[in-house]
Amino acid sequence: MPETLIRKDVLIVGAGPSGLTLACGLARAGVSFHLIDKLGKRLPHSRALVVHLRSLEIFDQLGIADELLPLGNNVAGARVHFAGKPSVNVRFFDQSYAGCRFRGALFVEQERTEAVLDRCLNKLGHKVHFGHELIGFEERSGQVHASCRGDENREYQVECQYVVGSDGAHSVVRSQKNIPFLGSAYPQDFILADVDLTWDAPRNLFQIFIDRGGFLAVLPMKTKTRLISAKGRYRVDAPEPSMEDFQALVAQSAPYRAKLADPVWLTRFHLHHRIADKYVAGRVCLVGDAAHIHSPVGGQGMNTGIQDAWNLAWKLVWALRCADARQSQELLASYHEERHPVGERLIRTTDRAFNFVSGRSWLSQLARAYIAPWLVPRAAGLDNVRTRALYLITQLGISYRRSRLCGPDAGAGIFRRGLVSGDRMPNISVGGVALHGLLHHTKPTVLAVGAGSREDHGEWPVVCLLCGDSYTSKIVRSF
Repeated sequence: MPETLIRKDVLIVGAGPSGLTLACGLARAGVSFHLIDKLGKRLPHSRALVVHLRSLEIFDQLGIADELLPLGNNVAGARVHFAGKPSVNVRFFDQSYAGCRFRGALFVEQERTEAVLDRCLNKLGHKVHFGHELIGFEERSGQVHASCRGDENREYQVECQYVVGSDGAHSVVRSQKNIPFLGSAYPQDFILADVDLTWDAPRNLFQIFIDRGGFLAVLPMKTKTRLISAKGRYRVDAPEPSMEDFQALVAQSAPYRAKLADPVWLTRFHLHHRIADKYVAGRVCLVGDAAHIHSPVGGQGMNTGIQDAWNLAWKLVWALRCADARQSQELLASYHEERHPVGERLIRTTDRAFNFVSGRSWLSQLARAYIAPWLVPRAAGLDNVRTRALYLITQLGISYRRSRLCGPDAGAGIFRRGLVSGDRMPNISVGGVALHGLLHHTKPTVLAVGAGSREDHGEWPVVCLLCGDSYTSKIVRSF
C-alpha cells in the first residue's frame, strides 16, 4: 500500500514549459496542485528555442518577460536561399503589431525558458517534484485517484479534482485515459546540432537553405547556433550525425565561409504529426505535446503548449470555484472547443510548409527548384500577404470567435473586421500604462468604454476608458 496520501485540487504530470505555465497560473489564483516530472533533473539539451510574441505577452502577465528577454537573441526575420538563385530577405518584425510591446521572435534555449518559469513558480511558493512519475489513475466519486512513485521509489496516492497531462508525446495521462492520438510519422530524416558557428552572416536573421534535396536551417541563439536539416528518408539503423557531417552540409549549402566548433548536442530524430482526439475527457485535460505534435517549421510547438496552458489555467480555477457542476463542465469543454482547432490548424499549416521545404515528391522538388525562387520574393513584397502570415507566425491572430463563451452570437462575427468577442485584447496604452498591466491576475476585468459606462459590476475589477482613439485612451477609473 502507498505510504502517503496527498490531497490537492489538480495533479499536473510533466513540468516542461506547458506544465510550468499552468502551475504558475494556478498558483497565482491560490489553487492547490501537485506538479511532478519523471525526469530526475532538467535536460541540458534545448528542444524548442523560439518564443513568439503571444507567448511573450503571457510571460509579461506572469511578470517574467523582462527576465527572459536578455537571455535570448531577438531575430528580425529570415534570409531564404535557393540553390543557384539570389537569396531573399523576409522581414517578420519590421512592422508594428496592434498593441504589442514586443518586437521580434526571441531565440532562447528551452532550458533557459524553463529556468525562468521555475524561478517564477518558486517565488509563488511551489516547486517541481522531479523524479516522480504517474503510475495510473481512476475517476470515481467525483474525484481522480492517482498512484504515483517518487523519492526512493516509494509509491503514494494523490486525490484531486482534475489531472492534467503535460507529459509530452508519449503521455501516460493520455494513454491511461485511452484518448486516441491521431496522425502518423514524417518519412524524412532529421539531424540537429547546437554548436558555436563563426561566419559572416548577420545574427539577427535566421537562415534557411533550400534545394531539391531538402533544407538546412541555421537558427542563432544568444551564444550557440542551432543547425537542423531534413534530407533523405529516415532509417532506423542510420548512425548519429558527426561534426564533419554538419561542416560538409554547411559548406555544400551556404555561400558563407563557416567554422563549426564545440558542439553541445548532435542527434538524429524522427518526427510525427499527431493530435489528441479530445483535449478534455471527464476530469482529464491535455496540454502541449501531450495534445499535439508536429513539424518544427515556424517554431510553433512550445508556444502553442504555453498558450494551451494559459487558456486552461483560468478555466480550471473557475471550474473549481463553481458550485454548479454543469457550468464547470461547460467551462472546461470550452478549452477543447477553443484550443483543439488551433492544434488542427497548426498541423495543417506546418505540414504544408514542411512538405514544401523537404517533401520527397517530384512536385515538391520541382516547386523548390523553380516555383519558389520566383514566388517567395514577390509574396514577401505584398503587405496583405505578409500581414496574414506574420499574425499566424506570431500567434497574435488566434481568435476564439466561435467559442461558446462568446455568448449566443458566437461565430456571428467570424468575417467581421475589428475587435470582436473572442479576439485577443491588444495591449493598448491607457493613460501611459499598458492595458494588460491593469488586468486583474485572478478575476475577470470589466473593460467599460465611454463616459456613460459607470454601472456597478459587483466584485469584479473595472477599468473604465474614455476613448479619443483606441491607442491614446485615457483612464477614468480603475479599482
